Amino acid sequence: MDASSSISITDVPGVSCASGWIGIKRDERPDAALFICDHEAVFAGVFTTNQFRSACVESSLMRLHGGKRVRAVLVTSGNANAGTGLAGRADTELLAAGVAKEIGCQADEVIVLHTGVIGVPLHAERLTPRLSALIQSAGSSRVAGMEAATAMMTTDTFPKTSVHTMQTAKGSFVIGGVAKGAGMIHPRLATMLSVIITNVSIHPVALQKALHQAAKTSFNAISVDGDTSPNDSVILLATGHDEDVLTEESPEYEVFIEELTNVCQDLAKMIVKDGEGATKFIEIAVTGGASDDDVERIAHAVSTSTLVKTAFYGEDFNPGRIISAIGRAGAHMDIEQLQVKISEHMVFADGACTPVDEQIAKEVMSQAEIMVAINLGVGDCAGTYFTCDLTHDYVQINSEYTT
Repeated sequence: MDASSSISITDVPGVSCASGWIGIKRDERPDAALFICDHEAVFAGVFTTNQFRSACVESSLMRLHGGKRVRAVLVTSGNANAGTGLAGRADTELLAAGVAKEIGCQADEVIVLHTGVIGVPLHAERLTPRLSALIQSAGSSRVAGMEAATAMMTTDTFPKTSVHTMQTAKGSFVIGGVAKGAGMIHPRLATMLSVIITNVSIHPVALQKALHQAAKTSFNAISVDGDTSPNDSVILLATGHDEDVLTEESPEYEVFIEELTNVCQDLAKMIVKDGEGATKFIEIAVTGGASDDDVERIAHAVSTSTLVKTAFYGEDFNPGRIISAIGRAGAHMDIEQLQVKISEHMVFADGACTPVDEQIAKEVMSQAEIMVAINLGVGDCAGTYFTCDLTHDYVQINSEYTT
């Protein structure tokens, strides 16, 4: 089952959601989303590589390294609680304690994620009095799940949800996820938060390994603007309590990784398609690389090139910009063997650019989704990455973000 408005993270058995206003956003729009498991869940996570980590990332890492089980994830929107020092860390823990008190668990069984403006004190003591009403509104309907996904949003234009079903000899299991993100998006995570829950019974080590593998070809393979946030987090909870737990040696483990990756890729692609002001979704498929690092260098250079991204926005068929980005990436390549295609049309081969009919070029650039295929011609390594164009609206959105 793919991403759709008719699905919800509450399709995962034993999951309920709540959303509402707890006092962060001035206009009283929903600014909090809560995801609750009926019982404690095994926890895995991947987080930002930005050294300037937010209070919520530090808090989540402490729980992850401590081997904690998790009952709930609270996501607040409108304030990143980053660059706020020890007071920010205390604010995150105060919210965790407030949720724990209401649902009847320990504070370290609650994960808190923040998104929004960086460097502004959160003052959680103003927010905790509204947690009781938030939690009382929790429900397991699809509407509740979709409203929670919506409450996470900042500059997003639509909620992002994906659900996939996993069929095994042990039965049918569900993996459901939500995400937010539209700007500060770049590989090694990017201003994006995601909560994924499954009812699979799995060993914590196997869960963490599966998430790392799934993130590699999804959340770590997208770029909107080349920036990486202090708050980026992907949280994966597994609520299954069967005695026969999934391990790395289990025959169903690869099936689990495949379906988890499908969920992550659905969410990652939606983040790119919702890139701030974006009008085009661009897939960059790199093959023939001498190493995975070279493949990543090429994808990074092309996906972050301002000249490439603005050319796609302006529908300017200008392969030279792509060639230039490839050349500055510092990857091993054979210029004579290098091939570049835009939507199946060869634009570079045999060491030179290849002419394309003007009408065909116009039709290609008018498409909402465009493929750029790059064959470096020196090896067998490959990878697929996703980006978007760069528009006037992106500049406007980000020039007015705090005003």
